[in-house]
Amino acid sequence: MIRAILIDDEQKNLLNLQRLLEKYCPNVTVVAQANNAIEGINQISAHSPDLIFLDIQMPGKNGFEMLQELNSYDFEVIFVTAFSQYGLQAIKFSAIDYLLKPINIDELKLAVQKTSEHISLKKLNERLET
Repeated sequence: MIRAILIDDEQKNLLNLQRLLEKYCPNVTVVAQANNAIEGINQISAHSPDLIFLDIQMPGKNGFEMLQELNSYDFEVIFVTAFSQYGLQAIKFSAIDYLLKPINIDELKLAVQKTSEHISLKKLNERLET
């Protein structure tokens, strides 16, 4: 199971994404949600997720500023945004994917599959190093 946190300032987007994940991505468990970057940081600290779905444009700190504040992190990031112009910046943050709203179900399933494969490889490498 992939433990995920959803971070978006719009409640309807959080609800929609949670429903899509429940219906189409049964290997993802949403352990927490946050409505802004500060809440997101707190939820990440509390739950140590494998994956976060992160909106970019939020009041206060945006998604990129939130990640910079963390300094380092070992979870995967899928950006979910209505703005296409941040794709290059998302790559610089090592995002596993970049989904545009409204979310395309096939793209969501593919992003989760890539995440699952990446997490499996990371765990295998950790075991080999040990």
